[in-house]
Amino acid sequence: MEIEFADLNGNIHIGVSILCTENYALVPIETPDTLVRLIGSTMKVKVIRLAERIIGSLVVGNSNGFIISNVITKEVVDQIESTDLPVYQAPEFFAFGNVVLANDYSGLISPIVPPSIRENIQRILKVPLTLKTIANSDLVGSLGYITNYGGLITPLANEEEVKEIKNLLNLHEIGVGSVNKGSEFIASGIIGNSKGMLIGRETTGIEIMEITRCFSS
Repeated sequence: MEIEFADLNGNIHIGVSILCTENYALVPIETPDTLVRLIGSTMKVKVIRLAERIIGSLVVGNSNGFIISNVITKEVVDQIESTDLPVYQAPEFFAFGNVVLANDYSGLISPIVPPSIRENIQRILKVPLTLKTIANSDLVGSLGYITNYGGLITPLANEEEVKEIKNLLNLHEIGVGSVNKGSEFIASGIIGNSKGMLIGRETTGIEIMEITRCFSS
Protein backbone atom coordinates (compact mmCIF):
# COMPACT_ATOMS: atom_id res chain seq x y z
CA MET A 1 0.00 0.00 0.00
CA GLU A 2 1.34 3.40 -1.02
CA ILE A 3 1.28 6.31 1.45
CA GLU A 4 2.29 9.80 0.31
CA PHE A 5 2.36 13.31 1.78
CA ALA A 6 0.05 15.93 0.30
CA ASP A 7 -1.51 19.33 0.74
CA LEU A 8 -4.14 21.25 -1.20
CA ASN A 9 -2.70 24.59 -2.26
CA GLY A 10 -0.75 24.72 1.02
CA ASN A 11 -3.62 23.44 3.19
CA ILE A 12 -2.60 20.30 5.10
CA HIS A 13 -6.22 19.55 6.10
CA ILE A 14 -6.82 17.59 2.92
CA GLY A 15 -9.61 15.45 4.39
CA VAL A 16 -11.83 18.49 4.89
CA SER A 17 -11.74 19.27 1.18
CA ILE A 18 -11.48 15.84 -0.48
CA LEU A 19 -13.48 12.60 -0.26
CA CYS A 20 -12.08 9.28 -1.44
CA THR A 21 -13.82 5.92 -1.84
CA GLU A 22 -12.59 2.70 -3.43
CA ASN A 23 -13.45 3.93 -6.91
CA TYR A 24 -13.77 7.73 -6.85
CA ALA A 25 -12.19 10.83 -5.38
CA LEU A 26 -14.25 14.02 -5.19
CA VAL A 27 -12.02 17.09 -5.16
CA PRO A 28 -12.53 20.89 -5.33
CA ILE A 29 -12.37 22.40 -8.76
CA GLU A 30 -9.21 24.36 -7.84
CA THR A 31 -7.24 21.19 -7.06
CA PRO A 32 -3.92 21.34 -8.96
CA ASP A 33 -3.37 18.84 -11.75
CA THR A 34 -0.33 17.46 -9.91
CA LEU A 35 -2.48 16.55 -6.90
CA VAL A 36 -5.22 15.11 -9.12
CA ARG A 37 -2.63 12.83 -10.74
CA LEU A 38 -1.20 11.85 -7.34
CA ILE A 39 -4.66 10.96 -6.01
CA GLY A 40 -5.48 8.92 -9.10
CA SER A 41 -2.21 7.00 -9.10
CA THR A 42 -2.00 6.42 -5.34
CA MET A 43 -5.61 5.37 -4.67
CA LYS A 44 -6.31 3.98 -8.17
CA VAL A 45 -9.51 6.02 -8.48
CA LYS A 46 -11.30 8.24 -10.97
CA VAL A 47 -11.00 11.86 -9.82
CA ILE A 48 -13.99 14.19 -10.25
CA ARG A 49 -13.65 17.93 -9.77
CA LEU A 50 -16.58 19.64 -8.03
CA ALA A 51 -17.62 23.25 -7.53
CA GLU A 52 -17.40 22.84 -3.73
CA ARG A 53 -14.47 23.48 -1.39
CA ILE A 54 -15.26 21.33 1.67
CA ILE A 55 -16.43 18.08 0.11
CA GLY A 56 -14.84 15.94 2.81
CA SER A 57 -16.94 17.63 5.49
CA LEU A 58 -20.26 17.86 3.64
CA VAL A 59 -20.30 14.49 1.86
CA VAL A 60 -19.87 10.87 2.91
CA GLY A 61 -19.76 7.90 0.56
CA ASN A 62 -18.62 4.40 -0.25
CA SER A 63 -18.69 2.11 -3.26
CA ASN A 64 -22.48 2.03 -3.17
CA GLY A 65 -23.44 5.71 -3.09
CA PHE A 66 -23.07 9.20 -1.66
CA ILE A 67 -24.86 11.14 1.09
CA ILE A 68 -24.70 14.91 0.74
CA SER A 69 -25.68 17.93 2.79
CA ASN A 70 -28.64 20.09 1.82
CA VAL A 71 -26.32 23.07 1.27
CA ILE A 72 -24.74 21.37 -1.75
CA THR A 73 -25.84 23.09 -4.97
CA LYS A 74 -27.67 21.36 -7.80
CA GLU A 75 -24.58 21.84 -9.97
CA VAL A 76 -22.51 19.79 -7.53
CA VAL A 77 -25.27 17.19 -7.12
CA ASP A 78 -25.28 16.72 -10.89
CA GLN A 79 -21.49 16.38 -10.88
CA ILE A 80 -21.61 13.70 -8.17
CA GLU A 81 -24.39 11.88 -10.02
CA SER A 82 -22.01 11.53 -12.98
CA THR A 83 -20.55 8.58 -11.02
CA ASP A 84 -23.80 6.72 -11.80
CA LEU A 85 -24.08 5.87 -8.10
CA PRO A 86 -27.15 6.68 -5.99
CA VAL A 87 -27.07 10.09 -4.29
CA TYR A 88 -29.18 11.12 -1.32
CA GLN A 89 -29.43 14.79 -0.37
CA ALA A 90 -30.75 15.22 3.17
CA PRO A 91 -33.64 17.66 3.72
CA GLU A 92 -31.81 19.42 6.56
CA PHE A 93 -28.25 20.48 7.24
CA PHE A 94 -25.66 17.98 8.37
CA ALA A 95 -21.94 17.96 7.68
CA PHE A 96 -22.14 14.24 6.94
CA GLY A 97 -18.38 13.79 6.74
CA ASN A 98 -18.30 14.75 10.42
CA VAL A 99 -21.15 12.57 11.70
CA VAL A 100 -20.82 9.35 9.66
CA LEU A 101 -17.87 6.93 9.60
CA ALA A 102 -18.35 4.21 6.99
CA ASN A 103 -16.64 1.85 4.57
CA ASP A 104 -18.15 -0.68 2.15
CA TYR A 105 -19.24 -3.07 4.89
CA SER A 106 -20.32 -1.20 8.02
CA GLY A 107 -20.25 2.12 9.78
CA LEU A 108 -20.95 4.37 12.74
CA ILE A 109 -23.41 7.24 12.79
CA SER A 110 -23.94 9.98 15.34
CA PRO A 111 -27.13 9.83 17.42
CA ILE A 112 -27.85 13.43 16.44
CA VAL A 113 -28.84 12.31 12.93
CA PRO A 114 -32.65 11.82 12.87
CA PRO A 115 -34.00 8.26 12.33
CA SER A 116 -35.56 9.06 8.94
CA ILE A 117 -32.25 10.35 7.60
CA ARG A 118 -30.36 7.41 9.13
CA GLU A 119 -32.65 5.01 7.27
CA ASN A 120 -31.96 6.75 3.96
CA ILE A 121 -28.21 6.73 4.60
CA GLN A 122 -28.27 2.98 5.27
CA ARG A 123 -30.38 2.44 2.14
CA ILE A 124 -27.92 4.33 -0.10
CA LEU A 125 -24.66 3.12 1.45
CA LYS A 126 -26.04 -0.42 1.84
CA VAL A 127 -24.26 -1.01 5.14
CA PRO A 128 -25.45 -1.40 8.74
CA LEU A 129 -24.83 1.76 10.77
CA THR A 130 -24.40 1.62 14.53
CA LEU A 131 -25.45 4.59 16.65
CA LYS A 132 -22.26 5.68 18.37
CA THR A 133 -20.27 8.58 19.72
CA ILE A 134 -16.49 8.64 19.99
CA ALA A 135 -15.02 10.07 23.19
CA ASN A 136 -18.52 11.38 24.03
CA SER A 137 -18.50 13.43 20.83
CA ASP A 138 -21.00 13.29 17.97
CA LEU A 139 -18.17 13.92 15.47
CA VAL A 140 -17.62 10.24 14.72
CA GLY A 141 -16.64 10.98 11.13
CA SER A 142 -13.98 13.49 12.18
CA LEU A 143 -12.46 11.57 15.08
CA GLY A 144 -11.67 8.46 13.07
CA TYR A 145 -10.86 7.23 9.58
CA ILE A 146 -11.54 3.78 8.16
CA THR A 147 -10.98 1.89 4.93
CA ASN A 148 -12.16 -1.60 3.99
CA TYR A 149 -9.09 -2.93 5.82
CA GLY A 150 -8.30 -0.86 8.90
CA GLY A 151 -8.89 2.26 10.90
CA LEU A 152 -7.33 4.96 13.06
CA ILE A 153 -9.18 6.48 16.03
CA THR A 154 -8.50 9.65 17.99
CA PRO A 155 -6.42 9.38 21.19
CA LEU A 156 -9.40 10.97 22.97
CA ALA A 157 -11.07 7.54 22.87
CA ASN A 158 -10.31 5.06 25.65
CA GLU A 159 -9.00 1.53 25.12
CA GLU A 160 -12.36 -0.18 25.61
CA GLU A 161 -14.01 2.15 23.12
CA VAL A 162 -11.38 1.43 20.48
CA LYS A 163 -11.87 -2.33 20.94
CA GLU A 164 -15.63 -1.89 20.65
CA ILE A 165 -15.26 0.08 17.41
CA LYS A 166 -12.96 -2.57 15.93
CA ASN A 167 -15.53 -5.28 16.72
CA LEU A 168 -18.48 -3.24 15.48
CA LEU A 169 -16.79 -2.46 12.17
CA ASN A 170 -15.08 -5.86 11.82
CA LEU A 171 -11.76 -4.26 10.86
CA HIS A 172 -8.53 -6.23 10.41
CA GLU A 173 -6.53 -3.56 12.23
CA ILE A 174 -7.34 -0.50 14.28
CA GLY A 175 -5.08 1.90 16.11
CA VAL A 176 -5.00 5.10 18.08
CA GLY A 177 -3.13 8.08 16.73
CA SER A 178 -3.14 11.56 15.29
CA VAL A 179 -2.20 13.44 12.11
CA ASN A 180 -0.41 16.67 11.25
CA LYS A 181 1.64 16.97 14.45
CA GLY A 182 -1.01 15.97 16.95
CA SER A 183 -4.39 16.77 15.41
CA GLU A 184 -7.05 14.63 17.10
CA PHE A 185 -9.39 15.09 14.15
CA ILE A 186 -8.04 12.16 12.16
CA ALA A 187 -10.22 12.57 9.08
CA SER A 188 -9.00 16.13 8.53
CA GLY A 189 -5.55 14.90 7.54
CA ILE A 190 -6.17 11.65 5.65
CA ILE A 191 -7.73 10.63 2.35
CA GLY A 192 -7.47 7.10 1.06
CA ASN A 193 -8.81 3.62 0.52
CA SER A 194 -7.54 0.03 0.68
CA LYS A 195 -5.13 0.70 -2.21
CA GLY A 196 -3.37 3.87 -1.10
CA MET A 197 -3.46 6.92 1.10
CA LEU A 198 -2.44 10.57 1.22
CA ILE A 199 -1.70 12.24 4.55
CA GLY A 200 -1.21 15.86 5.57
CA ARG A 201 2.30 17.09 4.94
CA GLU A 202 2.97 17.90 8.62
CA THR A 203 2.27 14.36 9.82
CA THR A 204 5.23 13.14 11.89
CA GLY A 205 7.26 9.97 11.62
CA ILE A 206 5.67 8.46 14.73
CA GLU A 207 2.20 9.25 13.38
CA ILE A 208 3.09 7.68 10.03
CA MET A 209 4.23 4.46 11.74
CA GLU A 210 0.79 3.95 13.29
CA ILE A 211 -1.02 4.93 10.09
CA THR A 212 1.07 2.42 8.14
CA ARG A 213 0.42 -0.33 10.69
CA CYS A 214 -3.34 0.22 10.69
CA PHE A 215 -3.99 0.60 6.98
CA SER A 216 -1.40 -1.57 5.23
CA SER A 217 -2.93 -4.91 4.27
